[in-house]
Amino acid sequence: MPTTCVFQLDRLNPVYNSGEYISGRILLRTDKVKRVNAVYVTLEGEAKVQWSMSGKTETSNYSGHQQYLHTRTNVFDNSLFRAGVHVYVLTLRIPPDCPSTCKGPYGYIAYNISLTIDKPWGFDEIFRKPIMVVQTLDLNYNSEFALPVKDENIKYLCHWPCISGPISSSLALPASGFTPLQEVPFSVEVDNQSPHYDIIGLEVSIKQHFVFLSRKPVKRNFYTKTLCKDIITDRTLRLSKRVYESSICVPMDTARSTLNPNYIVFLHYTLQVKLKTGYFHYDTDLSVPIVVGTTPLQHLRATVRTQQPARRTTTPERQRLIERVQPRPATVEEETPQETEAAADETHQVVEDDEPPSYDSCLPPSFSFATLGGSQPTLESQPRIHLPKFPGFSTFIGAAPAHDLNLEDSGLDMHYYRSYGSLDTDQTGRSLDTFGSLCGPIFDPSETEQQEQLAVLDVTAQVHQPVPLQTQAEHQF
Repeated sequence: MPTTCVFQLDRLNPVYNSGEYISGRILLRTDKVKRVNAVYVTLEGEAKVQWSMSGKTETSNYSGHQQYLHTRTNVFDNSLFRAGVHVYVLTLRIPPDCPSTCKGPYGYIAYNISLTIDKPWGFDEIFRKPIMVVQTLDLNYNSEFALPVKDENIKYLCHWPCISGPISSSLALPASGFTPLQEVPFSVEVDNQSPHYDIIGLEVSIKQHFVFLSRKPVKRNFYTKTLCKDIITDRTLRLSKRVYESSICVPMDTARSTLNPNYIVFLHYTLQVKLKTGYFHYDTDLSVPIVVGTTPLQHLRATVRTQQPARRTTTPERQRLIERVQPRPATVEEETPQETEAAADETHQVVEDDEPPSYDSCLPPSFSFATLGGSQPTLESQPRIHLPKFPGFSTFIGAAPAHDLNLEDSGLDMHYYRSYGSLDTDQTGRSLDTFGSLCGPIFDPSETEQQEQLAVLDVTAQVHQPVPLQTQAEHQF
């Protein structure tokens, strides 16, 4: 049987804020005696970037590495490592200046806990457990995050001699600092002085921007991702003005903004609004920067939601297709005279567009719309793999009593395993290989519960004095 290692942390989702302590234990099982130099536990946090660019004659490679955290603790210093089950209790601290975990196409910031069996001959055995770190940012500590932000733009459609009047637009936000699951209120003012064209709608989105910095050689690379998007179909007619007031919610799993420009993986956000002019004209873009933190502003706390809204924007073309494939009722009832008059009044109140219908609205429905009636419950009902939602996910989960040491119940291939808190240990925060050196393998499953408790008490009574921790901290950025 090969050597197995199980990490049992105090949280089912290993998500921690910067400055917090990581508590838990490691169960290491070996089937034979090993000759080792040492067995140690490390907590590491680093950032790496790498990409390649091909030219006409050669390909250039860019890379960079930055380490934020590295601590090492020896848990076994002898040369003879006995067979059996070894239990090591952990109490590790994350520095408060560590950046948040994030991943992009050209680099990442990652943290992990690893247990290493250092062998004198042959390759070392390394077992890793990835964790997520969220750097805390209280938006109330900086007054700049509470100031309103604004962007303006003026656009002329066509060119001389067919130039039209200007289209003036402005985007305003009451503040620039927000948190995940918080509504971002915005206001867009449009003054359409064009005598020929209408503004057919707005497209509002939150953009996530990555900046990757390589050290060998020095070069920057950029990547932009759309986190969420909303479409407003209200028109701004020609030679008229309109004010759009709405809000958009920040997704729950949004990483915190990076404020230190010296990091090789830099993360920031913007709120972007596009004015849809249609035809062959380019859309007008309005963009303002926003900062994503962990603690909301005092005067905007009421806009924080408890869960992610299930928002899905329906375009006019999609709505027409849905209406076309919806089944009609089996029986048709006769309308009363009052209902007929009300329907006639509503018909006269409809304002028809002065444009011909678009080509997309005349297309036949797709196979999914014709068979599913405009919805896709089959695709949405399939199970998906969800990563821990670190900024908006509640990580304060209760701890269960640490009396079950069955490795099969907490194997690495299980989706959910039992969460344990810290055991009764001394100030060093660890216990030596008591189960492996004193009692050998763990109890037989056929034993009764009373015998199990007595065996554990006998072992804990024979624990040796712990060896002082050997912590080695390298430089931090």
